[in-house]
Amino acid sequence: MENPMFWPLMAFVALSFAVGVYTSKFVLGSGKRFLICGKAMPFLVVGTTLVAQALDGNATLGNTGLTYGGGFWSGMALPLGLGVSLFVVGRFLAAPLNSMDLITLPEFFYRRYGKKTELLVSIVTFCSFSILLAGNLAAMGWILSIVAGWSYPVALIAGTTVLFAYTIAGGLYAAIWTDFVQIYVAIAGFLLLAGWLFVTQDWQGALAALPPAHVDFSGLTSLAGGGLLNWSIIISLAFGNAVALDFMERVFSAKSGATARNACYYAGVLTIVAGLAASFAGLMAPSLIGDIADTRMVLPTIAVNHVPFWIGLLVMIGVVGASMSTCNGAIIATSAVVSRNIIQRWTTANLDDEKLLRYTRIVAVPMTIGGALFALYRPEPGLLLVLAFDILFAGCVVPLFAGVYWPQANSVGAVASIVCGTGARIAMNFLVPEELAGLDTLLPPVLSAIVFVPACLLTQSSQASRHHVVGRPAEALAPHGD
Repeated sequence: MENPMFWPLMAFVALSFAVGVYTSKFVLGSGKRFLICGKAMPFLVVGTTLVAQALDGNATLGNTGLTYGGGFWSGMALPLGLGVSLFVVGRFLAAPLNSMDLITLPEFFYRRYGKKTELLVSIVTFCSFSILLAGNLAAMGWILSIVAGWSYPVALIAGTTVLFAYTIAGGLYAAIWTDFVQIYVAIAGFLLLAGWLFVTQDWQGALAALPPAHVDFSGLTSLAGGGLLNWSIIISLAFGNAVALDFMERVFSAKSGATARNACYYAGVLTIVAGLAASFAGLMAPSLIGDIADTRMVLPTIAVNHVPFWIGLLVMIGVVGASMSTCNGAIIATSAVVSRNIIQRWTTANLDDEKLLRYTRIVAVPMTIGGALFALYRPEPGLLLVLAFDILFAGCVVPLFAGVYWPQANSVGAVASIVCGTGARIAMNFLVPEELAGLDTLLPPVLSAIVFVPACLLTQSSQASRHHVVGRPAEALAPHGD
């Protein structure tokens, strides 16, 4: 029997495709317009695209499943960390970085530290966002497979094909236009879902029947209750997401620093509110569906069987839309990094604005295929999100914030901290015992900072400070070739 949600969901995917392809008319053969929309976007547009990047399949589908299995803080850690990251970016980074007229985030590291540091950051962020892309492709494919009755591989291939087609057509314009179609549907769906469960179910009884650790603060205060792991997720996302390529593309597209800052605050509030709604559904799930073997099925089961059709439809469409919007941004951002910060900087290719567009679209092909293959063999949305930002948190956060705010920061310290932090994170993945999970996330950035500061101070005489580049567009600076 055909799922009644099939045709509405297919119509939504078709609408996203049509809108995305239509936006190709605004690109005008320009790489800068394709990537950051000519740096002219107003508050509501930037805020909408930022919340669309934050509220992805991990923070919705992954959140609900983790809450069901481990309690409120296990799931809420994801959207809370992402929401806090938007406040951090808005308060400390949005205005100075927007003023620099950057196209990609690694470009900041080039201007501030030189091209060797830029290359390291490009490689680390590329790997991280490949994982992020895979996690959201997995969430999208999972929902499509449930609603359409297709196998997971077929659903993954179909969804990825549609997503890729409109992404390379319109770039960030496609992301912006489709975000308006997708993300407010997702937010409305989760708020209506939580509201319906609150009004029609015995939510007090449902919560009282849960183990106390699922609803109290032991998920933050007790090692046995997962406090160390949950805090590590929150902190990793809060600061690691500051090095998020897709977030920063949107910050760079804002017409001013103030616009970028306020848009971050707006997106942060919406991310946390929608995340709370998804976590509430996860807490209600045991009383509604009982035991379930696959926690990825928690949200779809509630949406299909325990709420009115139209609310369930909005939720299912919302997860697909949220995942598509994040995938769109990840494909654009990583392809731009490869073409602009690696190919252009380290080969003889001279990429003018038109060639930058062509190379970015070409690179998007293997990027998307690689993400889909990863999603096929490791379809774990929530865990993939955490891993993606652990990598960024470990090595890149310290030189980013120091580069903006500490004049003595230099390239020697930046390279040392990136190598040390990233290497420590990889090593601790094998060395830290399971009962201390979370230390492998929290310790590497500390080691990164410990290496960074003395390395900078000991090389002040041989390394010129380039702190003057912060907050200034490239046209106002003398070129440097290091």
